[in-house]
Amino acid sequence: MNTASKDFHQKQLYYRLIALWVIIEAFAGGIMHGIKIPFSGLILSSMAMLCIILIAYHITDKNAIIKATITVAIFKFMLSPHSPGTAYIALFFQGGLGQILFINKKYFSIAAVIFCFLGAVESGIQRLLVLLIVYGNEFWQALNQFIHKVTGDHNVSNYSMLLAIAYVLTHAIVGVLTGIYGVIIAKGSTRWKNEYPELIIHNIDLINTDLFLAKKIRRKKYNRVFLLCWSILMILYFYPIFFLKASIIPNNELIKILIRSITIIFVWVMIFSPLAIKFLKKILEKNKIKHRETISAVTKILPDTKAIFMESWKISAQQSGIKRWKLFLKILIINTIR
Repeated sequence: MNTASKDFHQKQLYYRLIALWVIIEAFAGGIMHGIKIPFSGLILSSMAMLCIILIAYHITDKNAIIKATITVAIFKFMLSPHSPGTAYIALFFQGGLGQILFINKKYFSIAAVIFCFLGAVESGIQRLLVLLIVYGNEFWQALNQFIHKVTGDHNVSNYSMLLAIAYVLTHAIVGVLTGIYGVIIAKGSTRWKNEYPELIIHNIDLINTDLFLAKKIRRKKYNRVFLLCWSILMILYFYPIFFLKASIIPNNELIKILIRSITIIFVWVMIFSPLAIKFLKKILEKNKIKHRETISAVTKILPDTKAIFMESWKISAQQSGIKRWKLFLKILIINTIR
């Protein structure tokens, strides 16, 4: 294969990997929510990092990851305009981190594990910081007292801290496993299409994705978390009424926490978020011209990429649990790479 042909094929592969990343960021959340996949947020974050690992492994351009990140952000804004600002923080954090860590491909395997570890930990910490900002430290103190009252165990003084550590630790473990598996996928992707010809999807144009398009749902993960926290506050408020016992937390303190959370969310939704999105839109609009060739190429292959994503999940139904996920990723990568 001559140099010109090699460059052409690498550019086409680059576009396909970006398209896959776009599907994961803009569509897969709604698809997974529609087919009731648990822990979809952590799974999608891991899959996005796998895309970055594949770009780092296959594409020789030193700036490929940051260029891909900007392109994905542009598509995310166009296709999923209601995504919260925190989603873009995670996206640019992963893209920027990948760009830095994968500059030297000599230590690719180590860089991949560190990358996924830090990316997953950031995702977990970001969610906890949002809750801390919205509800303040008083909410977590109230939660501690409520657990003490219910369990009668006072040996542990800070249950909420243990929950937070367990939450971040879970993300860290998943991150390390994602990094290890990402290295396996990257190194195996070039030979898999020859080793597993039965996993190649034919007649992509005939795959019907209308059913899954109907299931595209705007995710409201943070809304559900906020609802859970408000429910806890309500339980604490009505606890003495239902159980005829003294209040665990003074009701005036609970009201303060509730008012604080509603006020901060209102200010964020009505003022800061629109300003942040407007600022982001201005930056992305400027980059549209700079990346117009990539945007045009990715736009053309998005339907096929989405069809491959859905068909890969459908075919993988012959397995279950972790085995299904491994088969799904193998089918997805084989048909994206080829």
